[in-house]
Amino acid sequence: MTQTPILLTSRETAAILRVSMSTIDRMLRRGELPHVKMNYATRILRRDVDAYIESRRVERRGEGAA
Repeated sequence: MTQTPILLTSRETAAILRVSMSTIDRMLRRGELPHVKMNYATRILRRDVDAYIESRRVERRGEGAA
């Protein structure tokens, strides 16, 4: 079993989130997804991707909830 790298490229992040590269670029510009700049390379920490997913999680409401 292979491990997911700690630092992800924008393309890898897009694949994990199942969104387009332009969506990732927009998220980075808006500050919705923290990232690291190393010279000309942009990298996203896997834990930040996981935190983003968790922050968008919607809990199902019970029957009859207001």
